[in-house]
Order: sequence, then structure tokens, then C-alpha cells
Amino acid sequence: MTPQTRDEELDTVTSVPEQQRSSGGAAAGGLPSGGVVVGVDLRGIQAYVFSGRRILDAVGRAALVAELTDTSDTEHGIADLVPTGCVVLRDAGGALTAVLPDRDAAVEFTARCTRRLRERAGDLTPVVAHVPYGPGGDGPAGVDEALAELPARLREARRGMSVLHTPAHGYGITAVCSVGGGPAEVVDPSRVQDGRAGVHERVSADVARARGIGRRWHRAHSATWLAGAATASGPLPLELPMELDRLGRDHGDLSRIAVVHMDVNGLGAILGDYRERAGDPAVPGSGALAQRRLSTRIAGLTEGLARVLVRAVAAAVHVGPEGRPVIPGTGAAAPVSLYHDPPGPVQLPLRPVVVAGDDLTVLCDARLALSLVRHALDWLDADPEDIGDPRDPRVALHRALAAVHGGGRSAAGRTTSVPTVGVGVAVQPVGSPLSLGHDLCEAMCRIAKQHRTGLLEAGAADDHVVAWTTRFDGVERVRRRLEAARGGDPPRTCLPLTGAGLTDFLGRYLSATAPGSLLAGGAIRNRAWLVSTLAPLLEAGADPGPELARRARVTGAPVDLPRGWTPGGLLDAVGVMDLYLDPGLASALDPRLPQLQGDTRAGAPPAGGARV
Repeated sequence: MTPQTRDEELDTVTSVPEQQRSSGGAAAGGLPSGGVVVGVDLRGIQAYVFSGRRILDAVGRAALVAELTDTSDTEHGIADLVPTGCVVLRDAGGALTAVLPDRDAAVEFTARCTRRLRERAGDLTPVVAHVPYGPGGDGPAGVDEALAELPARLREARRGMSVLHTPAHGYGITAVCSVGGGPAEVVDPSRVQDGRAGVHERVSADVARARGIGRRWHRAHSATWLAGAATASGPLPLELPMELDRLGRDHGDLSRIAVVHMDVNGLGAILGDYRERAGDPAVPGSGALAQRRLSTRIAGLTEGLARVLVRAVAAAVHVGPEGRPVIPGTGAAAPVSLYHDPPGPVQLPLRPVVVAGDDLTVLCDARLALSLVRHALDWLDADPEDIGDPRDPRVALHRALAAVHGGGRSAAGRTTSVPTVGVGVAVQPVGSPLSLGHDLCEAMCRIAKQHRTGLLEAGAADDHVVAWTTRFDGVERVRRRLEAARGGDPPRTCLPLTGAGLTDFLGRYLSATAPGSLLAGGAIRNRAWLVSTLAPLLEAGADPGPELARRARVTGAPVDLPRGWTPGGLLDAVGVMDLYLDPGLASALDPRLPQLQGDTRAGAPPAGGARV
């Protein structure tokens, strides 16, 4: 690694969802009246985390990102870099905001942080901005004004990035890293190269380091999220997988996984408004400290959601007559066969990866994706008053927001202040790069969130939004195809869907009991005709009336289609009917039950950072 000067390390890039924690001597009455606000962001986090083909690589890199900005972890984080007099307002999800007493302290702190970053994760780019404030200076007069100016400084620094900030690797080495494609530096004895027995995988030091962290975090979170989890067949040893092949894959069949991305809607506005309302004008920085506490609660909500999805899937596990663990359900898809190598634990077909405080990605068997999304939305919409327990992260967040804003949004006849989320789902074959699936589901999430904005501007009530794709031929092609389908006359898709719309869609088109459902009775009716004749007509925008009349004459009965079907809704249902399995997650684990936050501190940073 080429040595950098301190000035070369002081540049800034993009910001990640806000997550704050105070430490290092925060004053009880507020923040110092003069000093320097320092903002550090890490560029390219998502691409860095999902650049490999293994769950372990994603888990380890997400964990490493968290540790690189965790100022409370003395063993694995950067607590040793925090100087006396530093007040940390945010230190998770790859972002760090701190207040230091003077410019010299700020420069020294920044230099040490960016040097640590280069040593542990050279593929990430640090971006830094300094905003001096205080009486008698040329900058903002107070810390609140400095914090308000910080995002603009970060954007300005991002525009000034140069090649000096690009890591310079030595490429004279012949061995190539199996994950990143750069020079390989070490051998990972836990993996073989290209399936060749006795030839171990060659990787860079960064990859090896992240895998070590990933294994530690995997053990800690598997134990925490699965502690006390029960299956439908009684106690079973359970574990979360670290290999894509073990996400419910049936060997010999075409197996597909889903990458599900969930992101809190309007987080910046929520935090900014809360800072303004909760702060005391007479106490400098009180709004920022209140915002940090709210961010911690939002991080608790994200981790609580990850925990409940794991436990709901565990509760749906049955042991068949032959002793083979499966997840049965209604729908056309076959039951999910779980990986089990006796006497080892049964591996569940999902793995959450918490990349930032409000940002949850779940890797799962594609057959469970839509059922998992629906269960997640039901869990978020549960009535806080019915839950009652203040230790539940939904109740804690609801009460914090309601105390400042009052009221809340209406969800299925209930009132809650828990924010809505945008959800993107991408289905891809096992073996495809995780980066492709993540890019696709993130694009779907952005499209869904844009749709929500339009609905709010039109006066609709706030609700979750969901979009998915089963194609994997590139982000731009998928996006253009979806836009063309939405703009058709009539529209050839009903996506994105609101949370209520998703529930109606699954009940109308894919329920085993709904009249005319494509999966009535648990099997696809008229599949050949739907796929080969009706769907192409609808995709071409043609009138389906003549074909429906012809079909009725041939079969001697009217065509039985879902009540109130639309061309777009039917096409969307045909696209996922082969993959859909409803294991009854709500029956397995009631979303209205209190879900206490687990302790993830064992071998991992404390709650509040980016976690896996």
C-alpha cells in the first residue's frame, strides 16, 4: 500500500443511512460551544459487501464495515483511536460523525481512522469533511449549524475525488484472488479452488481477514437469533448457512435464490424532523444527541426484523416421515428440503445480512421470498398497544416517535408510528454473483420508493412498497422492461405494490382457497395454456376476449380466472407461480407476539452498528 500524507486522507464521499451513538465524553448539557465537526463516510459499501459468491464473504465484509466505524468496541473496533474530548454522534453502517475540540485534534483523528481503514479494507474509499464552528470563526456559529452543513461538505468533497484516493495494488503477482480478482496473498484451507481436491482457494489478505470476522459473527448471531427457537416438530439443532448451496437447494433441479432488500422509507426526513422537534434550543447539540438515540432504536428495529424472520422460518420446519427436515406449505413449489448432514445441525434456508442501521438484506430460497416479505410487513404493522412490552423494538420506536410527533400512520385499522419500508426482491440462479442480485433488488427497492413518493404526493396514505423481478439480465434492462410494462395500455404489470396491495395480490392470485386463484387446490391450473397462450397475448397488449371465448368453447366451461383480475396482475402472478410457497409463517410465529431484542455482543460489536 502506497503511503499517504495526512492531507491526502482528508477527502469526503457519500453518506450511508444515519446511525448515531455518543461516547468519549459527551457533555450532559450538550456539545462544546466551539470545535470541529468531522464526518467520515465509506464509499462503495454495497459493492464491497456483495462482491463475492459466498454468504460468508458477504457476512464477513458487512461485519468488517461495522467494525471500521465502531468507536465503542475496544477489541475489534476503533475505540483506541478516539481521543479525549471527542464526542461521537454517529458510528455505524460505515459512517462516523464526531465533534473534536480543535482542528489539530480533528486532523490527527482523521488520519488515524483512514490509515486503519486502508490497512484492513483497502477496497473501501474513505471520504471526510471537516466543519469548524464556534464564536469568532468564519464557519457556523454553533454545532447544530455545523451538523446541518456537513452533508453539503461531504457532497462537495465527493466531487473532488481524484486518482490519489484509489488504492494502488501491485499486480506483478501471478496468483489471482478467487473473490476480487486482484493479487492473491494467502491460501484459505477451508475452501478448494474450482472444485479441485487438495488445491486450496487463493485469496487476498482482505478477503481472508473478512472471512475470519464472518465466521466469528456467524457463530455469535446464529446462537443469538436461534436461541430458544422451536420447530413444528419440536427441538432441533438449527444453524444459518454460510454457503449458497445450502439455502434449500434441491440438487439435480434448477435452484434459485432470492436477494431481498428492505430499507426504511424517508429515514433522512424522519431523523431530521426528530432532531428539530426533540432538541432543546437552549442546549447546543441536544437535537443531535436525541437523533442518535432514535437512530439506535431504528437499528434495533432492523435487527429485530432479522431475528423474527429467522425464528418464523425455524417455526415452520417439519421433520418428514423419513426423518428429513423440510418446510412444507401451500403452492405449486415443492417443499423446501433443508440441508442436514447428521449429526450436525439443520441449516435454515435464509441468512440476514444487516449492512447498516436501517438497511436489511436477506438471502433466502426463492420459494420463500414473497412469504417472508409479507410476514415482515405484518410484523412491522402490528399494533404497538397490543404488543405492550416496551422491550420489543417496535414498541420502543413507536413510543419514541409518538412522544415527539403524536399520532402515527394507519395500518390495517391500527395506528402505529413504526415507519414504512421499501422492499426490492431479485430472483437469480444459485451460482450467480451476489453483487448482481443485490444490484437488482436495490434497483427494485428504489423504483418502489419512487412509487411511494408519487402516491404520497397524490394524497394516498403512507404504506410499505414492494417490487420484484425474476429476470437477471442486467439492472438497466430489467429497469427499462419494468418501465415499459408499467407504461403499457393496459399496464402489463401491477408492480410496485403497496403493502396492502401485496396482501391482496397474494390472496387473489396465489391463494390455495381464493376463487379462481392460479393455485386453487395447491397446484397450478391450466399452466400450459396460461404460459403458452394467454400470457403472450397479454404481454403483446392484445384483447384477451376472443381467446377466453375460444378456451370456453373448447373446455365446455367459462375460463376460471381470479376475480377482478387485470392483465398486469395476472402476468405478475404467472411470473412467480412456479416459485411461490406459503409455509404459513404467521401461524408458525404470530407477528403480534413481543419479540425481545437478542444480545448480539458475543464476539461482535454492540447493537447499533451494521451487523450480520
